[in-house]
Order: sequence, then structure tokens, then C-alpha cells
Amino acid sequence: MAGMALMEFLNRSAQRRLQGAPFYFLLILATVITLVPIIWVFASALKSNKEIRESPLALPGEWRFQNYIDAWFGASFDAYFFNSIFITVTSVGLVLILSSLAAYSFAKMRFRGNQLLFFIFLFGMAFPLSAKLGPLLSLMYELNLANSRFGLILVYVAGSLPFAILMLRAFFQGFPQELEDSAALDGCSRFQFYLRILLPLSKPSLMALGIFVFMGTWNEFFQALLLINEDAKRTLPLGLTAFQDEYFTDFALSFAGINITAVPVIIVYIMFQRNLIEGITVGSLK
Repeated sequence: MAGMALMEFLNRSAQRRLQGAPFYFLLILATVITLVPIIWVFASALKSNKEIRESPLALPGEWRFQNYIDAWFGASFDAYFFNSIFITVTSVGLVLILSSLAAYSFAKMRFRGNQLLFFIFLFGMAFPLSAKLGPLLSLMYELNLANSRFGLILVYVAGSLPFAILMLRAFFQGFPQELEDSAALDGCSRFQFYLRILLPLSKPSLMALGIFVFMGTWNEFFQALLLINEDAKRTLPLGLTAFQDEYFTDFALSFAGINITAVPVIIVYIMFQRNLIEGITVGSLK
């Protein structure tokens, strides 16, 4: 009897593995499809231009770490890196501050035109970027904010606010009104409640939003291309164009520059992926 029970258990276990085999196969296939281009870019960054042209899929014959040094110093990537860090960190900070204040007002405060003003903010999400570029460029040049880091920060903050307000408003609405009422009985003003209670409890959602805004701002290319003309004010995505001219592209340095641009995003995601997942799940549970 014991032998038959063991055989039946093994058969059921084998059936479950066979049923799950297609799922695991798809996971492995998706992983391979995702990793192969990344590995290829990292490998190509260590080759010469001749190796890239003649054997693009082979491993480097000579590991040329000098490509990273040439890209960093020879193509002013140090300046581009500083610009990207300054613009991205400032944009993320402003978006988190402004969106949390606005979302708290829309979620917890009752005033005339509350819903109308909220939908006006969301109206910015209804139009594609291509439809907004003309008026945006005209406004930036009229205000003398084109070709400046501050102007680019304003563009990124304005573009991120509608989604940020929508996300945080939904999260703030999940907090019970009794929590704010009890804080008010203890002499806590609205701003003190927002600063001392609401923000600490909203840390997962704020972290998740910060990661989304960081990635979007760090990798943004098109608006920066149209607004920034001076080489000293370029961001990293714009800096990658420095390796190209009309007749020649330095692929080795381009791949090295791509890796330099991608590494901070990878580091941020690895460091805060738990906060990202927690922020998304907490918001969905509420």
C-alpha cells in the first residue's frame, strides 16, 4: 500500500511538472530574448570598431576597457552625466513634492471646482507628445527658457505631474477619514497631518512613483533634443549622438556610452525594486 501511494504521489508530481513545462519554457525564452541584446551591447563595448563590423556576434578578441575611458573623457560624458543627474534628481524631487500636495488636496479637501481642476490636470494625459511639442517649444522660447537646464526641468515636471497626481490621489483616498479627524482633535493642522502622518505612511507609493519618474526623465531624448542646443548642457541620451557624424559612427564608443547611460538606471532599480513592488501592491490593495 505504501509503495502504491508513493507511486501515485510521484505520478501526480510528474503530471504537475509536465503541465507547468510550457509556462517555464516561455519564461526561459523571455529571459533569453531579454538578456541576449544586453549581453551583446556590453560585449560590443569592449571591442574595436573593426571587430564590431567583422564579427558582431563574437566575443571580444581583445578586451578594450579603454573604450569607457575614451567615452567618459574624450566625449565629455562626465559633463553629460552631471547634467542628467542634476536634471533628473531635481525633476523627481519637484514632482514628488508638488504631486503629493496636489493629490492630498484633491483626495481629502472639499472646495468648489475640486473635480473640475483635477480633470484639467488629467487633460494633459489625453494628448500625445507630438501634439504638444509645437506650443511647448513656442512657449519655452518666448519665456527664454529654451537651451537651459531649468527650462528642461520645468518641461519634465509638467509632463510627469498628471500621472503622479492621478496615482497618489487614488492612494490617498484609501486612507480613512477617521485618521485625519483624530489627528485634528489632537491639534494637528492639515499641513502637519500631511507632513507628519500622510507622507510617512505613503512612503512605498512615493518610492514607486519616484522610480517611474526617474527612469522616464533619465532616458528622455526627444524633448531634450529640441530644447538643448549647447553641447555643455546635453544630457546622456543626447550625448550618445556625439559619436555620430555624416560619414562615420564610432560604434565602440557608442556602445560604451550606452552602458554608461544604462548603469545608473539598473542600479536604481536593483536598489529600490522592493519599494517599487511594495508601492504598486499597496496601492492596488487599497
